[in-house]
Amino acid sequence: MNEKTYVLMHRDEGVCVLVIDEISGAILRVSRLINLHLVPLGGKIDVAMLKKWWQRRAVPIGQGKIQRILERLGIATPQGYLVKNLGLSLTDHYWIKPIDMELGWKDINLFTNDFKDPVGDMQFGQLEENVLDLQANTFSPSSSLQGELRKKWIISDGKRYLVKGNRGSNSQESLNEVVATLLHKKQGKHDYVAYTPIPYGDSQQIFCTCESFTSDDLEFIPAIEIVESKKKDNSVSMYEHFIQMCVQHGLEDEEVRSFLEYQILSDFVMTNTDRHFNNFGVLRNTHTLEFVKMAPIFDSGNSMFWQNPRTPEFDDLTKIEVNSFRGFEKQLIEYVKDKKCLDISKLPTEDEIREIYSQDSLIPCVNSILKGYRKKIDMLADL
Repeated sequence: MNEKTYVLMHRDEGVCVLVIDEISGAILRVSRLINLHLVPLGGKIDVAMLKKWWQRRAVPIGQGKIQRILERLGIATPQGYLVKNLGLSLTDHYWIKPIDMELGWKDINLFTNDFKDPVGDMQFGQLEENVLDLQANTFSPSSSLQGELRKKWIISDGKRYLVKGNRGSNSQESLNEVVATLLHKKQGKHDYVAYTPIPYGDSQQIFCTCESFTSDDLEFIPAIEIVESKKKDNSVSMYEHFIQMCVQHGLEDEEVRSFLEYQILSDFVMTNTDRHFNNFGVLRNTHTLEFVKMAPIFDSGNSMFWQNPRTPEFDDLTKIEVNSFRGFEKQLIEYVKDKKCLDISKLPTEDEIREIYSQDSLIPCVNSILKGYRKKIDMLADL
């Protein structure tokens, strides 16, 4: 049998006892509940939800070179990789402890302990296979790093930074993050993650980096876990359900609504089509489990017509599909009561955006992209 027993931990407190398949990394069963209060929000309904939470925690198999890297390491699945890294994350403070080992949070947590990220380095082609094998037993945050783009964590001056790459041969996704940073800085309304462009090796590509917004005191709870923590009433929209859940956990209704409305409009003007339920959420006090505030706005790379930059030349941009609370931008806009929460006079200028994109001459159709941006501003003004 390949079964092994672990204790799901939140910092130094036991949550439940798990039996895990060592090969697949999947949770087979929960043999004992220790503290219901500490069960992850997304796993509170039943054991099936806890298994779903664990599976969702693992790095996506489609992220960068992960599939090939795991094959080289002889690891069958992303969940198996997660188990080898004790489920550790730089997002929250959950982990798994082998039931027969004496380990504490201070010994293994990634917020205060140094770590190496050989798999993250391999994603960017910086390590040879033999070096990867040598360091394979190092606890790494890569096993729980979400998203499709290749990424890695680094430590600089004691701080944790995420490095993000791009799809394809140009840098638009990374530079879109820089555009979003400028937009939120100029607006000065809500917290945001600041992305900085960085050159990648000898190539023309630009990547981006940002400092972690979590810490040893604050953990991120994504919206997907919040909305799944309690069954939604059929008469209530998912938008209202999310707000209700945040309020039940101590946030002010107006605080949540104001943030969401601003996020919807800033996504609208940048044509961010991918504000899914892992791309926003709340910050929680890890000691009291109280919701502190909405997490800063992050992950805006899928913006500015990045998939088809010529779209603004032939489309009126009124039927753009999105991955969010609703399926189309125009439906999301209906949730916004304060249409002036985004100040049009403080948006980045076309010249400022052109200068950001000028860092990579391979970004195609910049004039068309800016035409679309101008259209969206006009549409916002009409609202």
